[in-house]
Amino acid sequence: MSRMKQGRLSIKSAALAALFGLIHASTTLGNGPAPHALRAIAHDVVEAKSNGVSYDIMAWTPLGYDDKSEEAYPLLILLDGAMSMGMAVDIVSTQNVTGEARPVIVAGVSTAAPGSHSIQRTIDYSAEVPSLAVPPGAEYSFWEFFRQSYARIGMKFEEGFGGTDAFYSFLVNQLLPELQATYRVDPAEIGLAGFSSGGDFAADTLLRKDTPFSHFIIGSFGADVLAATLDERERAFARIKAPHHIEVFCGYGGDELADPNLRYYIQSGLDLMARLQTADQEG
Repeated sequence: MSRMKQGRLSIKSAALAALFGLIHASTTLGNGPAPHALRAIAHDVVEAKSNGVSYDIMAWTPLGYDDKSEEAYPLLILLDGAMSMGMAVDIVSTQNVTGEARPVIVAGVSTAAPGSHSIQRTIDYSAEVPSLAVPPGAEYSFWEFFRQSYARIGMKFEEGFGGTDAFYSFLVNQLLPELQATYRVDPAEIGLAGFSSGGDFAADTLLRKDTPFSHFIIGSFGADVLAATLDERERAFARIKAPHHIEVFCGYGGDELADPNLRYYIQSGLDLMARLQTADQEG
């Protein structure tokens, strides 16, 4: 990580300044310098000690970072980095220019090739095996599509879940110390952002409560991959004292809540967030 390779990326994300104030980009036209958001992003491949999986790690520092040798910055760890890193950098840069956000280091994480990102993603992000039952009011369970997809490659449905402990260990015990050794990270402001299954993992991490993460961006997620042990974990959440104040931004698309095949999934996530907020109004 201390000698991360340089590579080029671009893309787009949302909601990031809801928690952090983020970055400064050049708007010079003509022959001036390119916007800071288009600079090369540092890249490395790191093998996780917890599960043996290799992950693509992308890291980006804001404009002015190199000029301020003592200043520590917030860190945002972005799940599905290969899909969202460029988008995240675009957004945080723009919001800093408009004064809506302040500088932050962004680190994206994705399963590295030649591994199957879609399968490993579900394993890493899903704590429990979800029910295949069709939700109330729905026409089908979208987990049935996963079951059929796994069956085509000779996987049992239950083999595609349950890797959150190992992935969490990689993030907290291996990747985060590497990032802190390489960059000037403010330990009081470390965030985690995930959408869809990434949101499931972010919610799983929030339920752990006693974590290094103080900020969460959780989008379009559900509680079905948490359901098997959720009652027990919610009781534990209410008992555990967080090591710091926790801020959570939770979002979803309006059409998702209106879709009969997604409504139950999205509503279960929203209900979970409401219960957690009630369980610990001070934290």
